Amino acid sequence: MYDQYSMDDTTRKEEPQWHAFLEKELNRQQYEFATAEDRALLGLAGPGSGKTRALVYRAANLIKCGIRPDQLLLLTFTNKAAGEMKERLERLLGFLPGDLWAGTFHSIGARILRRHASLLGRSANFSIFDEDDSRALLKQILSSLDVDSQDRKLLMQRGFLGRVISQARNSDLKIKDLMEEEYPYRLEFLGLIEETIVLYEQRKQESNAFDFDDLLLCWLKLFEQHPEIRDRYQQRFLHLLVDEFQDTNIIQARIVDLFGNASSVCVVGDDAQSIYAFRYAHIGNILSFPEKYESCRLVRMEQNYRSTPQIVELANASISHNREQLPKKLFSKKPVGEKPLVAKVSDSRQEASFVLQCIWELQNNGIPLDEIAVLYRSSYLTPELEFALSRKGISYRTYGGVKFFQKAHIRDLLAYLRIVHNPGDENAWRRIAVLQKGFGNATFEKLWSGLKKQVNPLDAAIAGGIRPARGKNGWEALCITLTAIAERKEEAVSSLIDIILENNYDDILRQNYPDQYEERLQGIERLAIYAERFDSLDSFLESLVLEESVFADTASAPEAFGGQLTLSTIHSAKGKEWDTVFIIGMNQGHFPSQRTAGNSLDEERRLFYVAATRARNYLYMSTYREDFRQYGSVSEGPSLFLRELPSSCYKLMDYDYGSSYY
Repeated sequence: MYDQYSMDDTTRKEEPQWHAFLEKELNRQQYEFATAEDRALLGLAGPGSGKTRALVYRAANLIKCGIRPDQLLLLTFTNKAAGEMKERLERLLGFLPGDLWAGTFHSIGARILRRHASLLGRSANFSIFDEDDSRALLKQILSSLDVDSQDRKLLMQRGFLGRVISQARNSDLKIKDLMEEEYPYRLEFLGLIEETIVLYEQRKQESNAFDFDDLLLCWLKLFEQHPEIRDRYQQRFLHLLVDEFQDTNIIQARIVDLFGNASSVCVVGDDAQSIYAFRYAHIGNILSFPEKYESCRLVRMEQNYRSTPQIVELANASISHNREQLPKKLFSKKPVGEKPLVAKVSDSRQEASFVLQCIWELQNNGIPLDEIAVLYRSSYLTPELEFALSRKGISYRTYGGVKFFQKAHIRDLLAYLRIVHNPGDENAWRRIAVLQKGFGNATFEKLWSGLKKQVNPLDAAIAGGIRPARGKNGWEALCITLTAIAERKEEAVSSLIDIILENNYDDILRQNYPDQYEERLQGIERLAIYAERFDSLDSFLESLVLEESVFADTASAPEAFGGQLTLSTIHSAKGKEWDTVFIIGMNQGHFPSQRTAGNSLDEERRLFYVAATRARNYLYMSTYREDFRQYGSVSEGPSLFLRELPSSCYKLMDYDYGSSYY
């Protein structure tokens, strides 16, 4: 493949020495990948196998063999990854070629569009709208269409309208098909959304702007509608190299295919780590790659340099259950380590005790906090652990979510309770009032000016003597809820939380978080479980104030316990690694979630695979005997992902320390 390119005498003399260097630096599979001369090449690279290293060495090898740097195009997914690839390439070559194109799909798309903007109705100095810009423009358009304020609020809430538009474009679906499949509860807005999209495209063009999605979509459109432009780039970029191919969406795969008709296409990735379907990643891109490209060479990079053989064995056993995959089997040459541990605990409170006990033992063995991570499928699984960490003064940082007490729906629930406890709490009143239909800050200010003059604002609100000029239905629903809480405020706090949900807040939760309703509801149920240990509303609310102050103190003192513990969703942990990893909440219904079925079960198993392979030396997993949901004890048993593992690849432990440890 390289014979068509001239090599000077220096390059020819260096070639044997260079290949000897490659053989020394790379294992057999990495070397095969870096030096392959096939027009289509897939590097199937497991976790910890050095895939980015292999890709960089391939780019360096192409240059060493006479390919000009400006004939290479390297595509990644993050600016950080692109920067790391350039740095590694510079270290290998001794210089960074200035004419090398290497960057994210979106940055390369912007670069190409600036050269040909006029063909798409823009000038080269076009603006790129970020998410806030797009949201502001959509809001302006809805205002111009004389949309009811409540409907406008629903469409804009938590970026719903922008998300629907982006999802349809990146998935190559019609808005109608997407709405029917994913958002049937908002189908009444279909016509309005379609009208908004037309105006949105017009306004972008009038503003000489593209949004973030356009950088891919218009790149593809440019190549499809202007073959002379496509041919020019095909002739220039003789080698296309793509990292993390399992994370590409349909649009990105089509762009790669357009190059593949004339260029050499090399992609690297791992179908077993495809976990971003919610970001429109399409696993079929990597699964179909060997069939799509004639005479594609598939190189399996299976040596794991990160984890012990025991952790690798467990990961292999788990992922083998997936139906559609490009099979591979990881192996590790690291020294033999301990088997992963599965701890059976009674409930989430005892799970927290187990984690703290293990952390104490790990630290005694010299493992610092910043080398320990607790991973979970969803952030609602963390409150008991967060409570326990705060009591011990152990500093932690969270990824993929905010700390439990900072979550909006938890603060909403607490605001209802704070009003019953202290009717003069203006902040609590404001928080829940503006949640009601027809309410805004201006309406609240007028209402509060009357309520605050009363001896007991809660009694005055319940009596009905003071009513708002607007939002009367919402105010009435709120007062009914507060009346029910006040009448039973001597009962268990968990019962009061149940009352709030049944009377008023459940509908608000569904409206405000349609795509996260179940997860947030489970977080509220966790709060109710925690509340059961208190004998009064007063003591419960006081404990929460103290918990928050402890969080603030520990966050500012990370050195006390040797850094900070990491709490992270598994999605946010991809690409990272720690000496020790805990995976909590390994129960059916939590991981995999209740809604999982079919292909999504395979993705959930891939998520478990990613979590397990973040650990270098120690892997701990915990499952409950009792799981509380809907304010009752429900036991669906251990996660399927634990039950399908051979018992030989883990140790089973009945943890019986109780909750006394913390």
